[in-house]
Amino acid sequence: MSFNRVTNDTTIVGEVLKQITGAISQGAIRPGEKIPTELELMAQFGVGRNSVREAVKMLSALGVLEVKRGSGTFVTREVTSAVFNPLIFSLSMDRKTANDLSELRIMFEMMVTLLVIDKITEKDIPSLEQLLAQEQELYAQGKTICDDFVEFDLAFYSMMLQFTYNPLIQRIGRAIMELFPPDIRKSRLQENGLECFLNNHRSVVEAIKGKDKLKVLSGLPGMASLWKNYRPKETMPVV
Repeated sequence: MSFNRVTNDTTIVGEVLKQITGAISQGAIRPGEKIPTELELMAQFGVGRNSVREAVKMLSALGVLEVKRGSGTFVTREVTSAVFNPLIFSLSMDRKTANDLSELRIMFEMMVTLLVIDKITEKDIPSLEQLLAQEQELYAQGKTICDDFVEFDLAFYSMMLQFTYNPLIQRIGRAIMELFPPDIRKSRLQENGLECFLNNHRSVVEAIKGKDKLKVLSGLPGMASLWKNYRPKETMPVV
């Protein structure tokens, strides 16, 4: 596998990232395979060592590459196609501060809820109520933090996106969902407690049923408390 030289009219690190991820997504480099060495990448791209190292560092932070000391750099076996979604990738690369993702999720979920109040139909509401009832039943059984609650959180978020009846918002919402993987959601549950999450879901359903947009706006501080302390493992520089 070889790469094209980076031209002067492109962002160097960004172009290196684009070509490496493109090669992986097209199958030129497969999961588990080794990518060219640092010196080989420098020669093929026609760029300096720092640019190559920065690109590899960022792709490692995203879980695309894995550096094995003494062996080289490999494409991770668990890499998924979601990583190569242009919107997800650009959102990941544009993360400037530790709070950016938290603020994005808080504001997006609030606006989604307001839109759902306008767009949801009477036949849709029982689906939300059923999901909420299943969450509450699991909690009533004395279940502690487990993957089931993470799945309920994902299902609730997905259902809310569905009831916007807006494919553009759904696409953006799914991209945001990818930025909060299950392990992060589980961590949020552990730190804030199940009751806090259940109360949030219950308040959302009540606001939707009552067409109460003021309740959504007044509940924003509570939503913020769930996510404001989120810290990504590493804040990545802007490409």
